[in-house]
Amino acid sequence: MRVDRRALIRGGGLALAAGVVAAQPAAAATAVTKSAKRTYYASDFGILPKAYMPTHQVGDRKYSRGKLGEPNVQAVGSAPGTAAIDQSDEINAFLSQISSLGGGIAIFEGDASQLTGYGVKKPIVMLPDVAIWGLGWNKTTFFLLDGANCSVFVNSPGQSSNYQALRDLRINGNRWGQDFGVLDYATPGAAIGDLTKHPADANNWQFNSHGILMVPDYKNPLATAGGDTYAHFENIYVVNPYGSAAMTSKIGGEIRFRNIVSQGAGGNGFQAGFDTFLSDVTVAVSEHHGFLQANGSTRFSNTKAFWCGQVFERWQVGGGSINTRRASAGYKIVGGTCEFASSEAQNCGGEGFLFVDAESVNGQISAFANNMLADSDTRSNPAKLPGIPYDYVNDAVWTNKASKPAPTPENYPGVRLNGKSRYNNLVITSRTAGLQGSGPLGQQAYALGLDAANGTVKNNISVTHSDGYDGKRIKGILTSVLNGDIGETIQARDVHSAIVNNWIVADGKAMSDAVRQAPDDLFTIDVPGTYIAMGSGDMQGTVANTKYRNHPFAGGMVRIICSEFNGHLAMEAIRLDEAVAPFTSIKFVTDANWQAWTKRSRA
Repeated sequence: MRVDRRALIRGGGLALAAGVVAAQPAAAATAVTKSAKRTYYASDFGILPKAYMPTHQVGDRKYSRGKLGEPNVQAVGSAPGTAAIDQSDEINAFLSQISSLGGGIAIFEGDASQLTGYGVKKPIVMLPDVAIWGLGWNKTTFFLLDGANCSVFVNSPGQSSNYQALRDLRINGNRWGQDFGVLDYATPGAAIGDLTKHPADANNWQFNSHGILMVPDYKNPLATAGGDTYAHFENIYVVNPYGSAAMTSKIGGEIRFRNIVSQGAGGNGFQAGFDTFLSDVTVAVSEHHGFLQANGSTRFSNTKAFWCGQVFERWQVGGGSINTRRASAGYKIVGGTCEFASSEAQNCGGEGFLFVDAESVNGQISAFANNMLADSDTRSNPAKLPGIPYDYVNDAVWTNKASKPAPTPENYPGVRLNGKSRYNNLVITSRTAGLQGSGPLGQQAYALGLDAANGTVKNNISVTHSDGYDGKRIKGILTSVLNGDIGETIQARDVHSAIVNNWIVADGKAMSDAVRQAPDDLFTIDVPGTYIAMGSGDMQGTVANTKYRNHPFAGGMVRIICSEFNGHLAMEAIRLDEAVAPFTSIKFVTDANWQAWTKRSRA
């Protein structure tokens, strides 16, 4: 039964209805009685929004009040500059009492202002038999208080923690109010000595302050999984978490997110894995990758990552300019298997999609105008600062020093398969944006990059590519691969050498049938396809000033068709610009090597 609100006012305190049992945890504002409808309103038990986040505006830029030496999150109804009280104990006590009565729905009404909500300095523990509901992400807000250094919502540990439900609310992670001991807020950027606390490090979640954290035991980083977890999260907006909006990569089971937005994450937007289902999920302006699958498997349906890899001044709350670019991907899939259905990456720092030793059983993906390292638009990079590497161990913003050269745009295609990425079934739509503002905004130079040297094989890929890195490039299907260990580009003998081990259709035509420029030494051709040689040449390559070695004709325009059957290659050379050419040159390869050209009459 609900408490009479008028009695609360008349008595100047909390009124207890008849039959109310004593509150079990001492922090509870009042005891909860069992409801026939199993629905409990937090406001009926004295839990009201008592925190807000005022801003300080300079020009078109808004900052948290912390930049002025005040608490970021302040108390409602108190003098300005008064820190908000911690409401986590009474909220957890409220949820525990509902659980003890057989479970139900805990409703937090909040306030119509997004700046007013519940302040917490300890994690809110989601119990398996208590659903937590707000009244919408434009009304119900949970603030992480200054110096909390923890995640906002966590699953309860143990084998009994088999179901969680959270919906219709906003989480403000107050990333600039978390310090983890060593952050320096005096200047833009952060100085920190312990890189194990970096917000993008998926293995050190206890230092990452996520919006939603799903791990075996949130108090014990070394705890082993004690059973699968089944959880559902819906209609949630996570803004400015220190780490990620949500992390599920350390626990098994089925975890579902629907209609979720992550904005301004200091780490990766989502760290997913182990049967995580993401539907209608958007990650915007995360400092590192938009989505990171570190292990397990994830299903992406109607998801989007944009402006990932954007490095802000640490005090920024909303509006204003972006300082520089980070070579982060919209989606980074490391190992495991995932599935994509209508997933999009747009205007991210590096690749739109990056697969590292990973597989996609089905993949319908769109990569639009990524590779923002090339962006020179004054609106988004006013200081013309260079791009910085993704690798957080060498994070120039984090350590205040650069230990690697800045990455270049040529190393980041729209979609890249790295290492032993195989069995991927991908349908890729790739597009490069036109000129915007004062310069080229969005310079996705290549649609697809494959790493054949390290085992990218047996992939079935269809690419539809609207080209135009500078409005003229028409070859942008494949590029050589960046070696992240040395920060240099590995130049393959032939940038198309990966085609022979993968089935690739580009703009509706098999890449093995695409016409390409012949290499300087025709005997190095080892990939089926059609090649054009234009210029002088000789059979042995010993004549001065000739372009081609092992050329069957003296020069001119020659078409070379290389075919493969049962592991053997055959090449046919045809002189195109000489109508009276009496023969076609044919050669074939054995297991040993290419054999000499053989002249055969056309008749």
